Amino acid sequence: MQPLIEYQGETLCYSIITNRRLKHLYIMIDPIKGVIVKTPYTSKEYIHELVSQKAAWIFTKVKAAKKRTTIQSLFAEEGKVLYLGEPILLHVKQTPDAFYKEKTIPLVTRLVEEWSFLMSVRPTKISFRKAKKRWGSCSHTNELSFNLSLAQLPLECITYIVIHELSHIEHKNHQKSFWLCVSEFMPEYKNCEKILKNYSPTLS
Repeated sequence: MQPLIEYQGETLCYSIITNRRLKHLYIMIDPIKGVIVKTPYTSKEYIHELVSQKAAWIFTKVKAAKKRTTIQSLFAEEGKVLYLGEPILLHVKQTPDAFYKEKTIPLVTRLVEEWSFLMSVRPTKISFRKAKKRWGSCSHTNELSFNLSLAQLPLECITYIVIHELSHIEHKNHQKSFWLCVSEFMPEYKNCEKILKNYSPTLS
């Protein structure tokens, strides 16, 4: 039986993954697997004590995750998908995967071309793939990879993700110089980060 935590009359199950190489206990909120506790400790009583101390934070994060609009739930319940932040009916013969491949690739490719020129940077390659957690990434060789579900987002958020990844071509970490670069081309980027919390990157 999975252990339970309680907070303000509500209960939640959580699962434990023990890894002796870890230095600290980590709590993850997975939209599919739920609450996952990764820990170097073996005492269930000690683990439960630490988890209980974070109960308020855990329940807040779980509720926020449940409020996210997901492609899967919207399609299953209403036959709709998200396109540029708005729910639209999907053609009866089209799948969400095919729809997002058709919409995301040309849109993001065009934005990368426009903003790479404006920012005076050049990616070595652009690719697209399904991802459960990431909207985009930039490799050490300046190859950009973008989530195929990006077309679900409002256009300003898609633009922010493109600018974010292009900024990594010259700034590989998230230090001050990186954020100065992002804010130079998108001063309102923090608002986009707040909006992104309402969406899930996964297609399934």
